[in-house]
Amino acid sequence: MQADPQLLQWFNAIDTDRRGTLDVKELQKALALGHLNFSLKMVANLIRAHDQDREGRLNFTEFQNLHRYLMELQQRFASVDVQRTGHLTLPQLEQALAQGGFRLDQGALNALFYSYDAEKDGYVGLPEFIAMSVFMRSAASTFAAFDAQRRGTVTLDFNQFIYAGAQLV
Repeated sequence: MQADPQLLQWFNAIDTDRRGTLDVKELQKALALGHLNFSLKMVANLIRAHDQDREGRLNFTEFQNLHRYLMELQQRFASVDVQRTGHLTLPQLEQALAQGGFRLDQGALNALFYSYDAEKDGYVGLPEFIAMSVFMRSAASTFAAFDAQRRGTVTLDFNQFIYAGAQLV
């Protein structure tokens, strides 16, 4: 993958300790500059989802992948937020998730939506949509690890359930 010079310049500006990688605090500050105010836990989840070498930090290539992923999510969000309100309703969320390959039944969709609707006002903003998308990606990956025959169902004992839950970001 060709390095984007502007993205490399941004990466180097964010990398305040000059280690050639971004830690959770450096990435959190950078995301906040883009109006994505995430908790340290959420930023750690983003790192975990894109940290291919499992060092707990992002190198430039991993940062590029994260940047591309966040841009895709922002585009998906904008494509269903046709009135440019800055938030999604439940039907709009369903559309956005479907664009990402996730089709949920109404019960699962409602549970997901209302667990991320922090203000309980019937809307989720871009940061919540990103957090939800990271969760869905993690859930799909964890589920696939237990669904070796690709049947779409799994049976877990309690220990496996705890393990699976701990893998979710």
